[in-house]
Amino acid sequence: MTKLRILFTAIIAVSLVTGLSACAAAKLDVNDVAAIIDLRTPEDFAVAHITGATNIDYNSGGFFADASVLKKTEKYYVYGLTNDQATEGTKSLIALGISNVTNLGTFEDAQGVLPLGVTK
Repeated sequence: MTKLRILFTAIIAVSLVTGLSACAAAKLDVNDVAAIIDLRTPEDFAVAHITGATNIDYNSGGFFADASVLKKTEKYYVYGLTNDQATEGTKSLIALGISNVTNLGTFEDAQGVLPLGVTK
């Protein structure tokens, strides 16, 4: 009976570990994304950014002019210094008529969900 209990416990443990590893966040597909937009300042961008990202500083006076050149029918991923900045930037892009925008949150959040490295 003890061997059966140990075997049963081992099976449950393996099932839990396997189940938990399946809960790990999947990386987003970047193959069909026109651009990954970093809303932070050029100074923050210069220190580190997602490889391949485009810097459009949300707090600059030229954000709307810079963002207006983006194609409205394309898909974009957006991240910022804070969640609030990413949210406001996403809303602004949508207001410009770009409907396929995904808010990735902060720079740190974006690193967790994108299958890309960081350029320093």
